[in-house]
Amino acid sequence: STISLWTVVAAVQALERSVAAHASRLFSLEHRAGNSEKKHLDCEKMVGEFGNQLESKCAALGTLVQEYGRLQRRLENMENLLKNRNLWILRLPPGVEAPAVALENDAPGFSTQEWENLEEWQRELYGKVLTGKREALVLLDDVISEPALLSRPQGGEVPCSEEELAPGEIPAEPGA
Repeated sequence: STISLWTVVAAVQALERSVAAHASRLFSLEHRAGNSEKKHLDCEKMVGEFGNQLESKCAALGTLVQEYGRLQRRLENMENLLKNRNLWILRLPPGVEAPAVALENDAPGFSTQEWENLEEWQRELYGKVLTGKREALVLLDDVISEPALLSRPQGGEVPCSEEELAPGEIPAEPGA
């Protein structure tokens, strides 16, 4: 029982075709795997970029939330002051001067007869009191908007130390 040469050649050719088909399939799978790896790396890169963008947007959002909270507290303070009638501020755009208060013609709290009965020095005093109140209210608004102003020394003053706060000897006469 000898196998013919043609049978062996046919079997080898069939085996070569099978190997070629498997090699082609393997090459196709390697190519697809390479494309998948490239897409996976691209996706990882996109995720990293989105993460950075999200991080910066979260930081911006955090800043906005803090600013909103600060503005909300300021608004609540102003509302409380207005409810308590402790504050009346006229805000003008920058560069616009505040109109002069016409105390002689428009004196709140006084009837025309009462205003006319006041002496000149009383009218001047009343005008100075109103000016002082207006300045104090504007300063109060500044302090409300920036609480750090309360602790900031003015005019180059240096806050005193605990040693300076300790009671010391008081001279009998000034300058002694």
